[in-house]
Amino acid sequence: MAVLSLSSYIFATILVGCFGFVLFSVAYLYYIHKINDHLPGPPRSSFIFGHLPDIERYQATTGRTLDEFLLEIRLEYGPIFVLHFLHLPIVFLADATYLRHVFIDNYKSLHKSPFLYDKIGFIYGERGLGYGLSNNTNEESWRKRRQIMNPAFHRKCLKEFINNFNDVSDLFLTRMDTLVDGGQPTSMLQEFGKVTLEAISQVSFNINTNVIEDSNSPFPAAIRDYVSGVQDNFDNPLSATLLGIFQFKLFQNATKRKQIAAARFLRMFASDCIKTRMKDIADGKAVPDDLLSILIKNGSLSMEDIIDEFLTVFLAGQETTANSLSFTLYEIISNPHVEEKLLNELDTVLAGRDYVEFDDLAKLTYLGHVIEETSRKHPVATQIPAMVATEEIKIGGYIVPKGDSIHSTPLLFGMNPKIWKDPEVFEPERFSNTENIPNFSMTHFPFSFGPHNCIGQMFAKFESKVILAKLLRKFQFKLLPGQTDRMLERLINTPRDGVMCEVSRRE
Repeated sequence: MAVLSLSSYIFATILVGCFGFVLFSVAYLYYIHKINDHLPGPPRSSFIFGHLPDIERYQATTGRTLDEFLLEIRLEYGPIFVLHFLHLPIVFLADATYLRHVFIDNYKSLHKSPFLYDKIGFIYGERGLGYGLSNNTNEESWRKRRQIMNPAFHRKCLKEFINNFNDVSDLFLTRMDTLVDGGQPTSMLQEFGKVTLEAISQVSFNINTNVIEDSNSPFPAAIRDYVSGVQDNFDNPLSATLLGIFQFKLFQNATKRKQIAAARFLRMFASDCIKTRMKDIADGKAVPDDLLSILIKNGSLSMEDIIDEFLTVFLAGQETTANSLSFTLYEIISNPHVEEKLLNELDTVLAGRDYVEFDDLAKLTYLGHVIEETSRKHPVATQIPAMVATEEIKIGGYIVPKGDSIHSTPLLFGMNPKIWKDPEVFEPERFSNTENIPNFSMTHFPFSFGPHNCIGQMFAKFESKVILAKLLRKFQFKLLPGQTDRMLERLINTPRDGVMCEVSRRE
């Protein structure tokens, strides 16, 4: 009887606890909805899940991305609107003055949300990028790391690496020659992934991954699995801490095991590279004055810190540029008049030279416009800067409650017909005179804006110009049937169809 009584008491306690949790959750959701009901936005289709069912239905029926869903909502509800993701209200801004007011003027009233950014640094509890620069939520720590790393991405420093950009591009051209001789259809998305990975490896870490020449290199698969792991983490409503339950093999499937293994492989690779450089420094050997040496010689970062920053640059510097180059090539192929104008500029500036000088980069103005127009129409970065309000903020006459996340995305501006005439049209000349575009820096921000803008934006622009200049002069491309410019949303936007091409040598 005593055992039965105890069991009944335990059962009743659990039942009451569960009921109390459900009651609290319902009350909390009601409260969150109530304090945000004054903000514009579409009706929620679910009390519990908010707008998630609407987004999933949109993606399933249209094959389009979350960013494109947000664009449709913006055009219907205006430049400020709220969406609910379970218990998380997210306010999206699509007006330049709103962005400046919130992310510049009231920057101190915001902070990065660990709930979001920890999902980038940890894959089901496995540390990958960790607390690297892009997802460090501690402002003091972020500022310190940014100051340490800034010199490696300064224009003067990058000028010294123009040889590396040319050398890597030449390896890439050799690879393209092989593909032409093989006569096989080529995914330029995959090929750009290889050359950008080798570029960031050589310039920032003085490491040869040999990924361009080695078809069996483990790096492309590891990066792909890591990025897909981040996207899966984003799609899961649990926090990064709770997702750590998948560290137990009992809860893992084949996909999760691959993603966790990718994080482990990448950290082991980074650790080995760092240890080798540390030993060279300790032995008094001459070492390159690159990002890796800067991180080590600073002396204030732990081994885990250095690995975090190594992998953040290693992955972010490769993935974003590869996708941007792929979209750029797609648009060049799809617009013959743009290709013709580009080739004329390359012939004029390079005057028959194969080597791209640093001074050539500033002269390749039309190529620069093509790259900018691509980033307007196909921004690879999504939902930036992604901050949380630490106090109420008044935006456009609306009070945004404390605790709300505040986001934006470049596509809300880049494809807005009120900002850009005929935004679906690829027109590089739009960027020939940006001084006449009101609030240009707050309406075109492929590398984000404000204090947390991308540290590698100059690197990406230099690298992209060298690669495209050398590639377009030697090869011509024809898109395979069925290729489109549709976006696939992973950690960042990528060409859904891979930019599959027939490649031939230019006569």
